[in-house]
Amino acid sequence: MLTGRLSRWRKLLLALLLALAIGGPFAYSAVELARFERADARRATFIYATGQSLAPGTHVQRIGLAATLARLGYTETRVAPGSPGQFRRVGSDWELFPLEVGERGGKAQPVHLHVVDERIERVTRAGQEVADLTLEPEVLASATDRPGEDHRPVRLDEVPRVLIDAVLAAEDHRFFEHGGLDARALVRAAWANLRAGKVKEGGSTITQQLVKVRLLSPQRTYFRKLREAWLAALVESRYSKQRILEAYLNEIYLGQRGPIAIRGVGAASRAYFGKEVHQITTGEAALIAAIIRGPNVYSPAVDPSRARDRRNVVLARMRELETISQAEYDRVRRSPVRVRLLASPGQSAPYFADHVRQELEQRFGPEVTRVRGVRVMTTLDLTLQKFAEAAAVRGLDRIETSLPRLRRRDPGRRLQVVLVAVEPATGEIRALVGGRDYLASQFNRATLARRQPGSAFKPIVYLAALHARDGAPQFTAASRVDDLPITLKLGGQPWSPRNYEDRYEGSVSVRQALERSLNAATVRIAQTVGLPSIVEMARTLGLRGHLTPVPAMALGAFEVAPLDLARAYVTLANGGVRLPAVSGIRAVQFGDEDVQPAGAEAPVQAVPAAEAFLVTSLLKGVMTSGTGSAARASGLPDLVAGKTGTTNDGRDAWFVGYTPRLLTLVWVGFDSGEPHGLSGAQAALPIWTDFMQQAIQTYPQGEFSVPPGIVFADIDAGNGKRAVMACPVVIREAFLTGTEPPPCDEHRGVVDSVVGGWNRLSDWLRGSPREPVGESAPQVDTLDR
Repeated sequence: MLTGRLSRWRKLLLALLLALAIGGPFAYSAVELARFERADARRATFIYATGQSLAPGTHVQRIGLAATLARLGYTETRVAPGSPGQFRRVGSDWELFPLEVGERGGKAQPVHLHVVDERIERVTRAGQEVADLTLEPEVLASATDRPGEDHRPVRLDEVPRVLIDAVLAAEDHRFFEHGGLDARALVRAAWANLRAGKVKEGGSTITQQLVKVRLLSPQRTYFRKLREAWLAALVESRYSKQRILEAYLNEIYLGQRGPIAIRGVGAASRAYFGKEVHQITTGEAALIAAIIRGPNVYSPAVDPSRARDRRNVVLARMRELETISQAEYDRVRRSPVRVRLLASPGQSAPYFADHVRQELEQRFGPEVTRVRGVRVMTTLDLTLQKFAEAAAVRGLDRIETSLPRLRRRDPGRRLQVVLVAVEPATGEIRALVGGRDYLASQFNRATLARRQPGSAFKPIVYLAALHARDGAPQFTAASRVDDLPITLKLGGQPWSPRNYEDRYEGSVSVRQALERSLNAATVRIAQTVGLPSIVEMARTLGLRGHLTPVPAMALGAFEVAPLDLARAYVTLANGGVRLPAVSGIRAVQFGDEDVQPAGAEAPVQAVPAAEAFLVTSLLKGVMTSGTGSAARASGLPDLVAGKTGTTNDGRDAWFVGYTPRLLTLVWVGFDSGEPHGLSGAQAALPIWTDFMQQAIQTYPQGEFSVPPGIVFADIDAGNGKRAVMACPVVIREAFLTGTEPPPCDEHRGVVDSVVGGWNRLSDWLRGSPREPVGESAPQVDTLDR
C-alpha cells in the first residue's frame, strides 16, 4: 500500500513538473508581453503643448510664425498653397493651408492672415472672417518620461527616410526581413569575436535591443541573452515592424547632457542640432545612428573626432546598401561634425512637463496611461514659455552682475527663480519655470517649494477689510488708518512689526497703505477685521496650506507653494470666480473622446465681483504710485495690477501681477533660505516686467471692466471724505454702491457759502430749485449696470 501511495505522489509530481514545463513558458511570455504593452502604452501617451493661436492682434514676428510652421513640418511655396502643410507670404500677409489633422482633425481649408504692422488684423477662410486660427499642437514629451530625462517622442511618419536608413544600416539592415533574431548577424558576430579574442560585435537586432531596454537588466549573462532572444521573437509575433521601429527610435539612449539622459531621436535632434527630427540632414542622421553603438564614446559632445570617424563608417555602410548615392557619400563624408553646445535642455518646458505628469496621475488616475494612443493636450503656450525662460535667465544674470556677493559657484547653491503665468478666465498655466537650470536641479520650485509670501499676502487682508459682512464693510478704499509703530502681545511676548526701512507715514488711506505696503497700517487693519475672517477669506480664494490666525499672518508669515498663491490671485483677477484648480492639462483624448477627470468641480463665485474689482483697483494703484511703479516707468501700459512681496532679511522676493488676460507670479530666492537682502521690487519685479512686456506686445490685452455694484466719487485726499469745491487735493476713488463717505465738512466755509448763494439765486431766477452745494458736489458716478 505504501508503495502504491508513493507511486501516486510520483505521478502527481511528474504531472505538476510537466505542467510547469509546458505552461511555465506561456505564463512567463504572457507576463512579459503585458509588461511590454504597458511600457509601450505609456511611452505612446504623448503630451502636447497648446496649438499656436493666430487671433487678431497677435504679433506674427514675436510668436516666430515662420519657425513654428517649420517645426510643424510646413513648407513654404511661391504659389498659393494648394495642399495641407503649405504656406506662402504675400507682402505682409500670410496664406497657409493647415494640416489635415489638428487637435480634433476635420477638413482643413486655406486661411488668409491679413497683417498690418506685423500684427494680425483679421483672419479669413474662403473669404469669410473667422475669430482665429489655432495651429496643430507640438509634442512636448511622453507621459512616463522620468524626471531628469530629455525625451521628445516622435511618430514614425515624422522621421525622415534618411534617418531610418542610417539607423538600419548601423544596427540592423535586415530588420524588415527577420523575425526578431538574425541568424546571419549572430554567426557574423560570433566569428568576429572569435577572431578578435574579445566581444567586438553583439549581433543583436533592433527588436532585441528594444526588449533589453524595456524589460531586462543590463547584466551580460547567457541566461539574459536567452531571455532576450525569446522575448524578441514574442514581440515580433505580436507587433508590426513599424510599431517596433517607432518604439525603438523613441527609446534608444543617445548620450548625456550633464545629469540629463538624451532619449530617442526626437530629443537627440534638438539636443545636438537644435532642429526637429524632420529637418535633419544626411550627415546629421548618420551621426545620430553612429551614437547608438556607444553613446558615451561616440557622442560628438565627448569626442568630435571619434564621432566623425564613426559617422563615416555609417555613411559607408549606407553607400554599400545603396541608400545614398556616391556623390552624396563623398560630399557628406568630407563635412565636419557640427553640433551645438549642450548647455540647455533640448526639451521644451521640462519643469512644466514634470508637473503635467503629476497632475495627470492625480486627476485622471494611473490607468489613463495604460492605453496606447492617449493624447494629453496641455495649456502651455510655447511662445510665452520662451519669453518666461529668457526673462528668468536675464533677471538672475542682472542681479548677480550688479551684486557679485550673490553669485555662487556651486550649482546647488545658486540663486533660484520661479515664474508662473496663468490665464485668469480658465486657470490654465501658459508658462512655467520651476528653477534657473533644469540640468542642475530638477526640483520644481513652482509646485513643490514652500516659501513665505510676505507682503504678497496683503491683498487678501485688504479684501477681507473691504468685504461687506452683515451690512457695510468695515473699511473702504478711502478710510483712514494710522501707520505708526505698534506693539502687540503674542504668546505673552511683545511683537512689533516694522515698516520697510523703519519709515512710518502717520495717517494714510487704505489705498495708500496697500500701495506703499505699510506693515504697521496693515496690522491695524487686520486687528480690526479679525484674523479668523482673514483666514476664512484666504480659504475662500482657494489658498491651501497651514494658516494660523496670529498677527504675523497678516504680513505673510506662513509658507505657501508659489502655484497655490497664484491660484488665490487668479480668483481676484477673474472677478471673484474661484476655479477648481490652476491646471496644466486642458484635455485628455482617446480617439475622438475626451477622458473626464475624477471628481471634477465647477467654478464658484467665491466673492462678489465688485469686491474683487476694488482690490484690483488698489493693486493698479500699486503699479502707478506704489511699490510696483518701476514697471510703469519701464513702459508697461496702464492696464496692470500687482503686488510686491518681501520677507524678513530679503529671504524671499515676490511679485504677482495681472491683466484681464494674463496673471504672472515671480519668486526669487535661495533654496536654503539664505537671505539675499533684496525686496520684491528689486529682484522679482524686473523679471516680471521683462516677461509681461513681451507678452503684452505679442498678444492683445483688454481693460478691466467695471462690474455692477461699483460707484466712483471725488474724495478729499487728506481726510477721505467726499470732496466739496473748497477741498485742496481731490482724487477719484471706487466704492461699493452705498458705501461712499459723507461730504467733507473740514473745507466747507466762505467759498461754499458764496457759491451756494449764487446757485440758489440762479435757480430762483430760472424758476428751478437746486440741491444744496456739498450734497451733489462729489458727483458720484453710479456704474451699477
